[in-house]
Amino acid sequence: MKKIIKIILVGFFIITFVGQLMLWFFLDARNSALNQGMSIRGASIVFFTADGYSEGDLQGVKQYFDQWQGEVTIAGLSENLTTIDGSMTSDILLFDINEITLYDAIVLPGGELAPALNADHHVMQLLEDANNEGLVIVGIGNGTLVQANAGLLEGKKFTTHSSIVDNLTAAGGFYVDGANVVVDGTIITVSPPNYEELAYTVANTLGYTYNLEVDISFDKEEQGWNYSISVVPSDKHIVERMSINLSLEAATKEKTLVNTIELIEKEDGIYTASFGILNNGFYIVDAEIESIYGKIELRTDISEFSVGSN
Repeated sequence: MKKIIKIILVGFFIITFVGQLMLWFFLDARNSALNQGMSIRGASIVFFTADGYSEGDLQGVKQYFDQWQGEVTIAGLSENLTTIDGSMTSDILLFDINEITLYDAIVLPGGELAPALNADHHVMQLLEDANNEGLVIVGIGNGTLVQANAGLLEGKKFTTHSSIVDNLTAAGGFYVDGANVVVDGTIITVSPPNYEELAYTVANTLGYTYNLEVDISFDKEEQGWNYSISVVPSDKHIVERMSINLSLEAATKEKTLVNTIELIEKEDGIYTASFGILNNGFYIVDAEIESIYGKIELRTDISEFSVGSN
């Protein structure tokens, strides 16, 4: 006999599971329309571009924003742009942007665009206004030179190409050696080609969430109920490790730790662990997830369940 309960976890939340068949949960998520994986539906992101920018940088991160249903605009100093990799047509001209708060985030790709953007007073004013309004501003590789010229890296931690670290340090920034992506407030910097990690970091900074699907299985055996858990990240690369604490709660509401279990990642990206045979009682599972952008604690009582009679 086997019973499987499937639940969807979105962002940071508490799930309470009482009894063997009854599941109650509530979600704290910005996007109620999420079905699976990441979604940034409703987010508006603009790329600032000029001749010589890296189309590889732009497309490398843009593909995720498109997949996640974000609204992406390519704004250029001119309509037809020559890139390192070829050519591209701008959606709008930077000169035509007067209200920067129409966007949630600005991305400055790398390449050879920095001198042209740095020399444009309108671009510098847009970046200053964006920073004052708390917009997320991203610099990829040499795009960090534009951030520095606009005064955005003063007193901020950053990462970038090793060849321009001295330039950004001179602009008042603090280099984080060995980091792929660095977030300091609403300023994000990246050393390419870490586009996937960057995309998730931008989404996280904007306040969007991703899904985890959890299967809790109950296998009836002669000795009693054998409990196991599997966690399926919809976007598997975000998770680096998972562990859970299994505790038994007494009638006095005191928790006694039964076991700490490190979930094992299988080849298909699913993380699994077995609790083994449990005695009757009220159990609580606390989980801790290390992700590509920090530690996530699925707050205290993720799952609470009562074990049936043996």
